[in-house]
Amino acid sequence: MNSQSTKKVKIPKATWAVIILLFLLTVISNADKAVIGFASVPIIDELGLSSQQWGTVGSAFFFLYSISAILVGALADKIGMKKVIAGMAAVWAIVQFSTIFVTSYGYLLITRIILGAGEGPSYSLAMAAASRYLPKEKLGVGLTLVSVGGPLGVAISAPILMSLIHNYGWRSAFLATAIVGVIWIVFWMMLVKEKKEEAGSPETSEQPAAEAASVPETSFKSALLSRNFILIAFCGFATYWSFTIGLNWLPNYLENVRQLNAETLALVVAMPWVMITLSQLTFSSLSDRIYHKTKNMVKGRVFILGPIMVAGAVSYVVGSLAGSDIAAIVLLSLGLTFGCITLVLGPAILVDLVDKKHQGKIQGWFMAFTSLGGIVGPYVTGILVGNSATQAAGFHYSFQLCGLMLLIFGGLVWLAVRPKKTKAEEVNVLVTEEA
Repeated sequence: MNSQSTKKVKIPKATWAVIILLFLLTVISNADKAVIGFASVPIIDELGLSSQQWGTVGSAFFFLYSISAILVGALADKIGMKKVIAGMAAVWAIVQFSTIFVTSYGYLLITRIILGAGEGPSYSLAMAAASRYLPKEKLGVGLTLVSVGGPLGVAISAPILMSLIHNYGWRSAFLATAIVGVIWIVFWMMLVKEKKEEAGSPETSEQPAAEAASVPETSFKSALLSRNFILIAFCGFATYWSFTIGLNWLPNYLENVRQLNAETLALVVAMPWVMITLSQLTFSSLSDRIYHKTKNMVKGRVFILGPIMVAGAVSYVVGSLAGSDIAAIVLLSLGLTFGCITLVLGPAILVDLVDKKHQGKIQGWFMAFTSLGGIVGPYVTGILVGNSATQAAGFHYSFQLCGLMLLIFGGLVWLAVRPKKTKAEEVNVLVTEEA
């Protein structure tokens, strides 16, 4: 092993500023999503909405979500991540500000559709932007630090926004998120420089030539239709299915089926999101260590992702069969926790599978496909819960179905995702065989 591979890789100070800002972007993004739920009761009362109308308000957020993720990801590759991310955050701020003027159901629907279009590319762009600034050996931890803004965003914003709603009315919470968004844009534009991927730039000149050539040059269409991307995307689909079931249905299950009291429920509902944060930091650190030591994406990324997804599947299935409340809570929380690992390791794997010039587009397509699980999962769960012999049976079928998907797609990624050999590697193999 040469000195380049054994040298300890550090994240530059300038890159830390980018990662912190992208973490805050993810926090803001999830606070923007969550505030509508925090304010649901006063909004429903003021506008006189039915349960069906409120359900439509929730679904409207995803109408343009996937399409936007794809289109904006491609735009970022053309004009630069910095400008596109700033523009995206500006859309959120404008929509949140405009929501304070909502007086009708139709107006509210429009704000949710536009916000969904603005939020669609947020996670994939944050992952793609972080991957451009981070050394490959630090991708797992770096992407995780951005990703954990998701669960932490809800936890951090909840007490603040709910206090504003209680004391100053629901519109004050939307105004607060708009102001925070504008402040973030100012710091982003001041502190971040657009990352250049030119061959002669200082960043790329420090990398060994072998690393620069480690990703075979392919067309975007070939990358999109490749077995590797399709399997990673399906893994993401299963992950988001699990994620949104945990967000939308797990509290309902714990309250109505497991009959937890209000005090216990408040603690238990928060537990999976804390566990997700800790697990993503732990497993991404482990992934980075193995990747740095072996310089092998399969050993450092795929062999971490696959087994964890399978562990999540087992946790869901066993948790759905558990008679004890404590066992069920722990196992279902582990299922949700392990199932979310694709959100950090999936983008890290794609960095090693796809040319840098296609990263914005491929991460956008990954998130677009992944988010479909968030649309379908809660709907299918509702059908199972509503049409089974008992509510408990419907929930258990839903958890088992989720576990089955994690098992199938996680197992396929574990067994089948492998990088395509570069021409240099093929030549080396031929030389070795001839020798």
